[in-house]
Amino acid sequence: MIMSKNIHISAEFTIEKDNVKQFKKLIKQMSNMVQANEPNTSVYEAYFSEDGTKCMVHETYTNSKAVLSHNDSMASKTILPRIFNIAILDKLDVYGNPNKELKNLLAGFNSQIFNLYTGFNREL
Repeated sequence: MIMSKNIHISAEFTIEKDNVKQFKKLIKQMSNMVQANEPNTSVYEAYFSEDGTKCMVHETYTNSKAVLSHNDSMASKTILPRIFNIAILDKLDVYGNPNKELKNLLAGFNSQIFNLYTGFNREL
């Protein structure tokens, strides 16, 4: 088994058509705030289906502590609740080897954890 400290998260949201514009505004604000204030978040990207009613957010953190910091961040405390008011979090998949504290947090999101077994990552 390979040990990597990186934690990757894939969050899938469903948005009602009437809320797509507002959701896009909020997820952009979230991304901008994370980029400006969370140096241990190396990836934060939002992808939308063609009709805009599905969004996949891909996040990569340097380690479990960075995910916990993100959860306690101003972005997560102020913008994320507004996102949850207009969208449904359908799925939260976590890739990596989270520490015990992060596993406890993730249990509240009904997430599925996939531990890294083998492979490599060429950072381009």
